[in-house]
Amino acid sequence: TRTDDGPGTLGTIRARVQVVVPALTMLDPAQENTDPADLIGHGPLDADTARTLAESTTVPWDRIITHPITGAVLHTDTYHRTTAIDRHLRARDRHCRWPGCTVPAIRSEVDHTLDYALGGPTDIGNLAHLCQRHHTQKQFTRWKVKQLPHGILEWTSPTGRTYTDEPLPYSPAVRFLPDDPPPPAPAPAPAPR
Repeated sequence: TRTDDGPGTLGTIRARVQVVVPALTMLDPAQENTDPADLIGHGPLDADTARTLAESTTVPWDRIITHPITGAVLHTDTYHRTTAIDRHLRARDRHCRWPGCTVPAIRSEVDHTLDYALGGPTDIGNLAHLCQRHHTQKQFTRWKVKQLPHGILEWTSPTGRTYTDEPLPYSPAVRFLPDDPPPPAPAPAPAPR
């Protein structure tokens, strides 16, 4: 549906996709799991179809994690970031978070430190800016990254060497002080006698 249609058309309708994922699938996604995902309003989906849908759609979608036996909802989240998360990350990161890289955050991509497909949440404790080059390097090489508290990233190279990248602190507020103190006030003239 186009969104630039005129008033009174369907252009203002926004779809939202909900995919239900059994908790055991999230706990060990590498292991073969026969529990299908469920596309609300459609029915069961095999893991490959659910993954393809999640990766290819521009429509916002929610992940709903359920108890494997009771089916009770355990957790919900979304892959898409909020505006507040984006603002916070740009202020915190300011540049690509690969050690030594200075590509500005505004020209970088926001990456899930622990992949969303492996259960990584979409929150500031699991997101960081990476330039396209370093995002690709993280994704397709043996580099590993772990996000510690306060946005600190701990990178491990394929040879096992560890590098730490901490968000740059902002300078304390600038304070303006007068160059010289004002001259003392003249002493009052003595009273006439």
